[in-house]
Amino acid sequence: MTSESNRTGSLGTNYVEKVLLKWGWGFQPISQENDDGFDGIIYIRSKHSNPKDPENQSKQSWAFTGGLIHVQVKSGNSYISSQNRNEIKLKINKLAQKKEIWKKSPIPCVLIFFFEDENENEYSYWADLKSNESYFEGSSSIISIPKKNRFSKSPECKGPLRRIARKQGDYSDKHLIDMVKSDTLNSILPSSLKGNINSSLKSKAIEFYQKWKLNGAINPYFGQVIINRTGWSHITRKGRPIARIEASFNLLPIAARIINDVSTWRMLTPMRRYQNRKDGYVCYTDFIGLTAKVVLRMRNSTEVMVVLKRETRFKESEGENDPETRLWFYTVYEPGRGK
Repeated sequence: MTSESNRTGSLGTNYVEKVLLKWGWGFQPISQENDDGFDGIIYIRSKHSNPKDPENQSKQSWAFTGGLIHVQVKSGNSYISSQNRNEIKLKINKLAQKKEIWKKSPIPCVLIFFFEDENENEYSYWADLKSNESYFEGSSSIISIPKKNRFSKSPECKGPLRRIARKQGDYSDKHLIDMVKSDTLNSILPSSLKGNINSSLKSKAIEFYQKWKLNGAINPYFGQVIINRTGWSHITRKGRPIARIEASFNLLPIAARIINDVSTWRMLTPMRRYQNRKDGYVCYTDFIGLTAKVVLRMRNSTEVMVVLKRETRFKESEGENDPETRLWFYTVYEPGRGK
């Protein structure tokens, strides 16, 4: 015989495992005698395909990225203290004691809340247990669960959790760029877009981008990186929030230095094959990331990622004996703040 609370708890854990399986991620449950405030560990994985046959599922695999997240799962309406259109407030027993445990964890910690409505529709959201925004000053038992933090099979729900792992991870293995003490480009390009107060941010960004394009970019690993409309069009694409466009504008000087300095990289997407083109080329396209921890003068240090678009192509009639590889600057953003 099992209790109703155990049944409800199992529904939540099973839901979490089902979502993670759909994403290709892993979940390792933690036994009750060892849980210490956690129900499991999430293993973040990324999909890898054979670049010569990317659609062949027998040659696809899911590789561990090194990203780990401690997770506490809560299930059932009995935890809900109140809710509105933006958040759910959960009442958690011994919250102060559990906060101390979560704080000690060397990896990110999230709480995933699962519940069903009267029609058995399933809902699930999560909160960052290491963020002060998840708690209320003066309250010893309430956690805030933002409804924007959906946890479902939809692929777009993966990104925020992946960013949590990057944001709170150890920066020790990331290249450090100190914008305060030194300039590896020797002022060939401005180190910021600050200047004439009568010029708009967009005007300054255009001026910087044109100068960057003229000077060109060389990466210590890949060599030449093309600076042209590919990156500008993506950053300023229609429908992208103005605040994020402006954030990317301000990061352009940092992007130039990351491309110039950082030689370590990782694949962000599987390769895709394009053939039967009018120009007779077969192309493999993917996106790669260069990441650095950046020290800034007027704000806290931050992690910045530059995304490069990579294309390897060869004439279909000539085979793969003499491929040509080109790279373009594609975008720049802070993983903790979104794209």
